[in-house]
Order: sequence, then C-alpha cells, then structure tokens
Amino acid sequence: MLIFKGFIIGIGKIIPGVSGSILAISLGLYEKLINSINNFFKDIVGNSKFLIKILIGVLIAIILFSKVVVFLLNKYYVVTIFTFIGLIVGSLQDIKKETKIKKHYLLFFIVLLLLILINYLSFKKELNIDNGIINFIYWIFAGFVEAFSTVVPGISGTSMLMMIGAYDKLMVSLSNVLNVDIIVYNLSILLPFLIGMIGGIFAVSKLIYICFKKQKEKTYCVILAFSYSAIIIMLVNCINKLVNFYDILIGLVLFSLSYFISKKVNHLSSD
Repeated sequence: MLIFKGFIIGIGKIIPGVSGSILAISLGLYEKLINSINNFFKDIVGNSKFLIKILIGVLIAIILFSKVVVFLLNKYYVVTIFTFIGLIVGSLQDIKKETKIKKHYLLFFIVLLLLILINYLSFKKELNIDNGIINFIYWIFAGFVEAFSTVVPGISGTSMLMMIGAYDKLMVSLSNVLNVDIIVYNLSILLPFLIGMIGGIFAVSKLIYICFKKQKEKTYCVILAFSYSAIIIMLVNCINKLVNFYDILIGLVLFSLSYFISKKVNHLSSD
C-alpha cells in the first residue's frame, strides 16, 4: 500500500502544478514523512523501511510517465504548457488562504522579481554547460530545488524546475534512464540531482518546519512568489513560440479543465 501511495505522489511530482506534498497530505502521509525525515536517526531501520517504500512508488511513476510528458512538450508545447498553467493556478487557491499578499507585498514582489531575473540572466531553457564541475553543482542545486518543493505543501517541483531551466533535460534523462547507450550522460545529470535532492530533503524539512512555526504567513508568501514566477516564465516561453488560433483555443479549454482538476485534487486534503 505504501508503494502504491508513493506511486500516486510520483505522478504529482512530474506534472507541473500538482503538488506532491499536497497529495501526500490527502493520502495521510505528509506528517509521517516529515516525522520520519526529521527523526530519521532515532529509528533508522523503521524510518528507512517506510521511506524506501514511498521512494520506490515515486520512482516507478516517474519512469513510467516521464516519456509521456516529454512527448507532449515536444509535439504540443503551447497546448501542454497552458494545461500545466491551469494546474498551477488551481493549486494556488488553498495557499492564498494561508497568507495575505497585501500585508507582505514588498517581500512578495522582491522574491518574484528576483526569481524572474535569475531565470533570464542565469538559467536558459536550453541549458548547455561544458564545465563538468559547474554542471555537477548546477544539478545538485536543481535537486535541492526539487527537495524544497517536495517538503513544502502546495508548490509544484516541476514548475520550479521549469523556472530554472532544468525540467526539459531532466525529463529526457528520466525517460531514457534504461538506455545503456547514454548511461554516462544520464548519470551526469541524475547522480548530482539525487545527491542534491536527498541532502536537501533533510535540510529543507528542518528549515521549513521552523519557518512554518515562526513565520507561517511570510513562508506562504514566498511560496506564492515562486508559483507566480513560474506562471509568468511559462507564458513568456509560449509567446516566443509560433502558435495558431487552434493552439490557443485548445490551450484555453485544457487550461479550464486542468484548473478544475487541480482544485479538486488539492481540496482532497480537506475532505
């Protein structure tokens, strides 16, 4: 059963806009996951069994569905992105209830503008890094970003990976993880990514616990800034593509549908 629940969470991890941690909450696993991570060394055997079963389910989902996502982005980019944006917008409704942007507007806009600036000055969609050390550090950072979204409820890791320009290459590597012909290339991405993610989960879980305890509203305000920056960047990427009327029309229909689905999924935790 834990593997199956991990599988459901894994599906949420590869679809931008669907928060894996929100799914963990709806499945009754979030608090147990946080406790297992923060108290890992108090019961190494028991916590390891619990976390490994969840991880197996997540990995199975990622490997099985990553090829589908890559295909949709390659063939129907604008329509797919509009669908993703609908999922993101739908997931923001519950987060907005936890904070007041007007009260923390300065923090919100500083983080929002900083993230957009970082994206367009430092991280490009077509990421080409020749230096092996820089490449290794970059993917550790990407893993840390994924760890942040894994721990924080209501934020999509795939949206954040899109924001820093890591999503496309990571999905290609995951979809070809069993291809022995490019195993070295895949390992150059996946190994540092996993290092950053595993280390980040332990560090971020403790940090987020403290932030939510001491500055809950401001923490959610920063989460909203991350989400809105991802939406803006994705829209700009769509504008740069050659689109026709039918792409926009179908995109808007799927945006509405995905918005509705995302709201329902994210409300499972309150049912």
